[in-house]
Amino acid sequence: MSISTVSICNRALDLLGADPITSLEDGSKAANLCQRNFEPSADSVLRLYPWNAALRRARLPALAETPAWGYRYQYQLPQGPEPAFCLRLLEVDSDADYRVEGRRILCDSAAPLDILYIGRIVDAANYDPLLAEAVAAKLAVQLAGNLTESAARIEAARDYLRAVLAEAKATDAQEGSSGDLVVDAWLVARS
Repeated sequence: MSISTVSICNRALDLLGADPITSLEDGSKAANLCQRNFEPSADSVLRLYPWNAALRRARLPALAETPAWGYRYQYQLPQGPEPAFCLRLLEVDSDADYRVEGRRILCDSAAPLDILYIGRIVDAANYDPLLAEAVAAKLAVQLAGNLTESAARIEAARDYLRAVLAEAKATDAQEGSSGDLVVDAWLVARS
């Protein structure tokens, strides 16, 4: 079965014991909630971990405007459509000190600046299966209160999200170097 936004939403609904949807526009409460919460949930999960499917490289030109103080150059983070929109900067290919402020990178390295970042994935067909499962788990956490009003279901969804993220880290370690898993504060607080 191919991965799609609707299949990920239905996986989230399965985790909650809710009825599936046929599309994001089918008019049901679940479809409306999925439509409203899918992209923020996906972006959040993409920011949590350096998923291979979302890794992007770019060579950035310096902006004409320089920082007011502290650094000599600034660069615009990629902000175009998929796959260019930068959700999280992972690496700057220079030994220079840098800082992300808003949607810009400030540093002393002259152009071009090579970066590695996590990019937004708009087409769910490009998701890795573990990424799709993690997005479904995060979406289930987001939808649980509205669809089930069950504290047990909410906690089960959070536990499942933690487990999927741990599995993803272990799998990634086998495909290359493993990155640090950054877990949302609400996940840590629930541990």
